[in-house]
Amino acid sequence: MKKFFNAIKNGTFKGLKTGLMLLKIMLPIYLLVVLLKYSPVMPWLQGICQPVMKLFNLPGDAAVPIITGFFTDEYGCVAAMGGFEFSTAAITTIAMVNLMAHSIPVETAIAHRIGFSSGKLAVYRVAAAVFVGIFIGWLGGVFL
Repeated sequence: MKKFFNAIKNGTFKGLKTGLMLLKIMLPIYLLVVLLKYSPVMPWLQGICQPVMKLFNLPGDAAVPIITGFFTDEYGCVAAMGGFEFSTAAITTIAMVNLMAHSIPVETAIAHRIGFSSGKLAVYRVAAAVFVGIFIGWLGGVFL
């Protein structure tokens, strides 16, 4: 019985610690994205990214969570998506793109440290993300 209570206690503390760690990542990113959304920078960013986002069947706003995910992690992407209203198909496409290529600076540094070519790895992951994004964006457009 003592093992059971210890497991509950340890699990609760680990769960709270993980939850706080995720909040530390997501809240600042969400705040920055909301500020960006209502700033004069957003229309400029949309205009630049709109042609590329059309490849993925996404609105120009989708560049924000995709770029955020490329440089942070999946949780940063989710936090950035929370600042916008995307369709289910757009959310799926953004998620798939970021699952293929997230945390690029961190993961290429790790790859370099263990002996992989970090440049080749980054190019491969971004190319895979573009391919998957085009495919999933096309599927989302077909089923809408």
